[in-house]
Amino acid sequence: MRRVFWKWLFALLILLVVGAFALFFLLFRPVAQPKTNDLADVFNHGSIGNEEAQGIPYWIWRVLPQLFPDHLPANADGYRAFGLYWRAGDEVPVGLSVKTLGVIERVAPNCAFCHQGSYRLRADEPARLVDAGPGTRVNPQAYIRFLIDVGADPRFTADRVLTEIGRIYDMPLWERALYRFVLIPATRAALQDQGRRFAWMKDRPDWGPGRIDPFNPVKFQNLHLADDHTIGNSDMMPLWSLADVTATNTRRFSLHWDGLQTDLYETVVSGAIGDGMTYKSYAGTEEGLRRITDFVRLQGPPPSPFSPLRPEGDPYHVDAAAVDAGRTIYAAQCAVCHDAKGARYRTPISIVEVGTDRHRLDMWSPAARDRYAVYEPGYAWGFANFQKTDGYVATGLKGLWLRGPYLHNGSVPTLRALLLPAAERPTQFYRGYDLVDAENGGFVSAPDTPGQRYGALYDTSLPGNGNGGHVWGTDLPAEAKEQLLSYLKTL
Repeated sequence: MRRVFWKWLFALLILLVVGAFALFFLLFRPVAQPKTNDLADVFNHGSIGNEEAQGIPYWIWRVLPQLFPDHLPANADGYRAFGLYWRAGDEVPVGLSVKTLGVIERVAPNCAFCHQGSYRLRADEPARLVDAGPGTRVNPQAYIRFLIDVGADPRFTADRVLTEIGRIYDMPLWERALYRFVLIPATRAALQDQGRRFAWMKDRPDWGPGRIDPFNPVKFQNLHLADDHTIGNSDMMPLWSLADVTATNTRRFSLHWDGLQTDLYETVVSGAIGDGMTYKSYAGTEEGLRRITDFVRLQGPPPSPFSPLRPEGDPYHVDAAAVDAGRTIYAAQCAVCHDAKGARYRTPISIVEVGTDRHRLDMWSPAARDRYAVYEPGYAWGFANFQKTDGYVATGLKGLWLRGPYLHNGSVPTLRALLLPAAERPTQFYRGYDLVDAENGGFVSAPDTPGQRYGALYDTSLPGNGNGGHVWGTDLPAEAKEQLLSYLKTL
């Protein structure tokens, strides 16, 4: 009797081992993405190791907009409804990677989801992609909500999903079975879980296009801190020319709006963790993350279209004498903070001095700093450069013509408005359109313009949306403001 028991136990163990191996082989074995020497492609579509946590099986992801158009934002056009740039011929929009786990391709967001830009110089021309740009059109919260709504929708069934897939892909029988009995139920459950993990968003103002609350998800989900009801809504920064932030023997430079990090590679790694990378996937992702780091060190913005060389009457013509005069004003009043050689460049300026909305600053707490420094139990990431500051970082101004709206929370629509006293700045405007505002600097955003048709309303009276502070330049004479504006447009 005892011998029979041990035989059965042995057989059961063999079965479990074989089953685990088969499961790993079918669903979790990472397959490297095709090699490329194009660093822009690595940035735009490279994996950041989050497919196991965030990856949606490709064919499910592919048909969701067709199955659930009612959950897309208004003026929907598939995944372009979220402001993502989709180049002709690409499998997925910029900001999404496709990587195979086991035998199934998974779609997951990467760094470029938030750090991509586009612009038009004329309303009738197609949008142009800006690699590593400030993401002024992208709406990550709308994408998250779309997936949450899909997961909660009773119409998300295997029959409907497989029928829609069948319209565009002749799926073999074994793959249909895998999708029907494993992948579709698992995806639905994961999206429902995402709804629970992001329930805290309901109590806060919407992010809107071009903005994100970058670290509250990390605080609550990764660091397991209690909901402190802070609001971190802020613009997504461009990742241009970050070789400038390399530490020297005498200086360290701060990253993120509040300078919570001082090391570029730690910033990239912690960003990937926030998007779902784990220490298990890090080994297979590290090379890609280092190539992404190289890209953002070297990649700069496209040259400004504003130039004295354009003919008079061209909307992007700027007067040469005004630009020269504006450069002198910039050197006297702005360069100390915003020029790479300035003494205060990439240093946090006290919130008392800068005076801008403080919600984003208060979102990152000493507890978050301390908890992230030792993240995570059982694995030592070696983070040594997280900090808590008392203000916002004075960043460089390269590509300023593509960075509107302005201030850390995008609360001032144009450069011209930024030179007005806070009480005279617009209190409502529209974000999310990519037609350059040639007269005022920034993007077309005023009411009763195409900015209203294509954008989303921004209201400065909401918590986290305040447009006060940063009074430098607001007391200049009118002519000097025009000169400074002419120069800033050319950066």
